[in-house]
Amino acid sequence: MPVNFKVKGILDNWKKGDFPNNQMVEIVLGDHSLNNDGLICITPQLASNFEVDEAIDSLIEQLEIVRNQAKKNIRKTNKKIRDL
Repeated sequence: MPVNFKVKGILDNWKKGDFPNNQMVEIVLGDHSLNNDGLICITPQLASNFEVDEAIDSLIEQLEIVRNQAKKNIRKTNKKIRDL
């Protein structure tokens, strides 16, 4: 299953001379598809309890990864801004 979530920070491209601020991040969809009703899907179609469990476990795992990425992004960017 592709990674469905990514971290995007408002100051990811901050450079010396830019206005110093605190980093803020958003968790965004990195990959998705639309179903026939035009709704965003973050899993493939699921046809059994096993498939549901696998898909949900994968999403939880991806969210834990993106949680850590978001915290690291905030910490790293704020340190970069404060250390100049």
